[in-house]
Amino acid sequence: MNRQTRRRILAALVLLDALGITLALVMAYWLRIASGLLPERAFEEFAVYLKVGLLIIPIWLLIFALNHLYELRAVLGGIDEYVQIAKSNLFAVVAIIMLGYWVRIATLSRGWLVIAWVLAMLFVGLFRFLFRRYIYRLRQRGRLRTRTLIVGANEQGKAIARQFHAAGSAGVEIVGFIDDFLPPGTPVALDDQPPRADTLRVLGGPDRLHQVAQSLDVRQVVVVTNAVAWETFQELMAELNVNAGRAPYEIKLSPGFYEILTTGVQVTHDANVPLLLVNRQRITGVDKLLKASLDYLLAIVNMIIALPLMGLILAALRISTRGPLIDRHQVLACGGGTFTTWKFHTGLVDTPRPGFAHPLTGGDSSGGALVSAEQITRLQHFLYNTGLDKMPQLVNILTGQMSWVGPRTVSVGQAEVHSPWLPNLLTVKPGITGPWAVVDEHSLDEEMRLTMYYIRNWTIWMDMQILLQTAQRILRLERGKARLPER
Repeated sequence: MNRQTRRRILAALVLLDALGITLALVMAYWLRIASGLLPERAFEEFAVYLKVGLLIIPIWLLIFALNHLYELRAVLGGIDEYVQIAKSNLFAVVAIIMLGYWVRIATLSRGWLVIAWVLAMLFVGLFRFLFRRYIYRLRQRGRLRTRTLIVGANEQGKAIARQFHAAGSAGVEIVGFIDDFLPPGTPVALDDQPPRADTLRVLGGPDRLHQVAQSLDVRQVVVVTNAVAWETFQELMAELNVNAGRAPYEIKLSPGFYEILTTGVQVTHDANVPLLLVNRQRITGVDKLLKASLDYLLAIVNMIIALPLMGLILAALRISTRGPLIDRHQVLACGGGTFTTWKFHTGLVDTPRPGFAHPLTGGDSSGGALVSAEQITRLQHFLYNTGLDKMPQLVNILTGQMSWVGPRTVSVGQAEVHSPWLPNLLTVKPGITGPWAVVDEHSLDEEMRLTMYYIRNWTIWMDMQILLQTAQRILRLERGKARLPER
């Protein structure tokens, strides 16, 4: 993305924000004063509010700029942009109140200010959301992409490249690698397939970074700090300082733990020393509040419907089958520890993939009784195929142990099998459904790669999408093929 394109995007953002603020001010005037819907008082004429609006809109936009809402690296992705919009609108309203007090332009309606504040958040947020969708669509078509070099072709560098490829809406185009140890021209495959014509390659050593970046019109360089020698890293930083005014690209550092860590980090300063504080959970702050709200809202609504239905299912199971009605499983909890989860006893588990033992049962039969194929009733098949066997897990959601969407639960007996991924799996709550339930993976490695992508890229929209896809699969009875657990 060249400078002219960046300027056009920023200009579009400014115009959209100005339009949203203007609509908010005008509609607030209509709702509070002109419509007659609210109690009437002696208000200033519309011309006075118009003059005030013309004065405060530039101030409003300036506050947006001071809160980094016109820096492309800080917008067009993530929820932080909307948080900054809410904060900036609040600051703008406070600025209007202070301006009116000092200058005494007019006696402005407090109701008008409050309504304008709410509507500004709504309109500006909506316009930015729609503009973001438009930018995402252009990026998916190969436009508005930032040409990027990765310094370091180790597993960490390849994992970062895979992530950029998978997230097409991020607008990152990887042009190749710079590496300390591999000769130029070496193919760097991002998957297990043999090299192809379009496979990324090593384009040179770190000493040629500046020349390669200029020749390929690179706008971003990602340095994998654990993939280069310390001396090389020092030289790169020195070159950055020397070419600070001439280099057309930004240099970003990958801390070196992307492959083993999915939680975010925060930059802290102790005694003026910059340090990275590792979050203990992947989903924090506003994101955590949104996910919890979705979980509890859906769980409460479904529990109202589920309570009488669960009573009927228990009665039907008691009449039609012998043995336990509910299976108990001891599974690993977010942040460590264990908890008990429940399922109606069906005697069925998902069909195993190559090298895949089912997380709840495979090899660990402590969770429920083993049965023969002849003992599986139509009711149990129906419960399994519709996912109603998981209905008791609503209790786990209401107690905060599980989420609607998340990684598959891992039993205590299967902790060792999942040990390479446990540090990341335990940063989020396990889910009743998840990406593993809507995509037909063929191995444990593929399921874990899919789950790691979900954890790293979580958004509330992704949860909603997975819930809708899960509902579609249940209605079509497309849950994974069932089998009897291993004896």
